[in-house]
Amino acid sequence: MKQERIVMTSLSDVSLIIATYNEGSSLDYVLSEIESYDFKEVIIVDGHSVDNTVEIAKKHGAKVFLQTTEGWGAAVLEGFQNATGEYLTYMDGDGSYRPTSIIEMKNNINKYDVVFGSRYKGGAKSPDDTFIRSLGNSLFTYIVRKVFQIDITDSLFFFPFIKKIDFDKIEPKSKDFTICIEIPVLLKNLGLNYLDLLSTERKRYAGVTKVHAFIDGTKILYGIVKLKLRS
Repeated sequence: MKQERIVMTSLSDVSLIIATYNEGSSLDYVLSEIESYDFKEVIIVDGHSVDNTVEIAKKHGAKVFLQTTEGWGAAVLEGFQNATGEYLTYMDGDGSYRPTSIIEMKNNINKYDVVFGSRYKGGAKSPDDTFIRSLGNSLFTYIVRKVFQIDITDSLFFFPFIKKIDFDKIEPKSKDFTICIEIPVLLKNLGLNYLDLLSTERKRYAGVTKVHAFIDGTKILYGIVKLKLRS
């Protein structure tokens, strides 16, 4: 995969969080790609990988936390809670995210309180989509737009750029992929203004998806019901 040319904006006040589990085949690429970005810190929350993921993270100088609670959403929360930057953002460790989008997010944060990345804005597509995954993403995004009145185009792509001070005001509870929806809902409930920003997804550098469409979809639907009852 060809690495992208970047136009630098200082990210020295930004914490980048990456949740990993057996990402040894791709994490070196991901961390090498962002070497020229001046992040305040790169935080790896690892779900007790049995490959060389942790060794690669340490080689690149990332802060490594071993996950203490089960679930991908739980790993995300542990990373955000341990971050010290003024701003927080997230990427997966498989190379599918475009780190150049973080530059665009940072450049927009003075005009908006929160920026949410979207794979689908303007009709864009995800290379990871199957018919079922595409249908599920469309369905959950429709539900989020109608039930929670959030004008976003991709509810299951977790690529936020938010202020740490705002994240600390909310109390997300989801331990699974429902966190993708819960954090935007809670931030929107604070009355914050937000930007839905196109960030086209790349084909992952290596590895396979860890999302199980039917199992995780059921958990997300249940999580939405609980979130609605809370709000």
